[in-house]
Amino acid sequence: MVDSDSDKRRQEASAWFSRLNQRRVSTADVHAFAAWRRTPANAEAYARVERLWESSGGLAADPDVQQMIETAARPKKTRGRQRPLGYLAAAGAGAALVVCTVVGWNALQPPTYGTEIGERRTIALADGSSVTLDTASRIQVRLSRDRRAIELIEGQALFNVAADASRPFVVSAGGVEVRALGTRFDVRRMNGGARVILAEGRVAVTKADAPEGGWTLSPGQQVVTTRPAPRVEPVDVATATSWTTGRLIFDHTPLGEAIAEMNRYSSVKVELASPGLAQTPVSGAFNAGDMDGFTAALSDLYPVTVTREERRLLIADRPAGRL
Repeated sequence: MVDSDSDKRRQEASAWFSRLNQRRVSTADVHAFAAWRRTPANAEAYARVERLWESSGGLAADPDVQQMIETAARPKKTRGRQRPLGYLAAAGAGAALVVCTVVGWNALQPPTYGTEIGERRTIALADGSSVTLDTASRIQVRLSRDRRAIELIEGQALFNVAADASRPFVVSAGGVEVRALGTRFDVRRMNGGARVILAEGRVAVTKADAPEGGWTLSPGQQVVTTRPAPRVEPVDVATATSWTTGRLIFDHTPLGEAIAEMNRYSSVKVELASPGLAQTPVSGAFNAGDMDGFTAALSDLYPVTVTREERRLLIADRPAGRL
């Protein structure tokens, strides 16, 4: 009976691991998993699956493994004669073992999550943390018994970290590492570095060429490591993280920067036909991806015209005398 219970828990843990690593995870699944994991034996079974995943990276890409999949999936020719039942059962079991093993290896690869342009997505991690991905973003997740490692491959993400002193939560992005135990922070990958904003808790930000090893942030602070002389500075967290609600807030932001930010959320791009407008300060809240609404507001508030050309909107100075 004990072995039967153990097998059942192991199967359930593997099923949950696979389900939680799908591209989309429903809220119902998150709640159901949390309820299932409250049982200590279930939590331990899931932890064993995580440890197996961590130690099995790279197997799915092995050409021999791929060959095993093809061989196992290839139907056998019987030349019109029926195989003995025992032979068929053994062959089927062997094929199933190969396929299940390889599928297991695939499931145990470090999962990658991503979003398309204009998409936002929240991923619930097995440790109780969550990650909200911004437009055109991608992360890879590795959870082990002593470390939670997230690589921000591209884009931006907001991390809500479940406290676990025994397992530091580390985000890497562009040569920058952000280490936290239980906190809420935003990371945006940039060429050669990253911008880190802290909303709650405390984080340490490190980079190989950083002065004295790095920076420590308190809530309401940020550091942009790509600047010539990076330093900790105050930031309006609500404004900087407004993207999580689908809104972009600008406060005397140069028009060129506001356009670049809006362009991240749409395949229709806004361009400045009059470069002299780039430093015009813009203030307001706009729906991310609503390029028509954004340009209409600009034409109402500023002396500019908007012209649509296929997949782009051109902003230019309004001719003198034209209302």
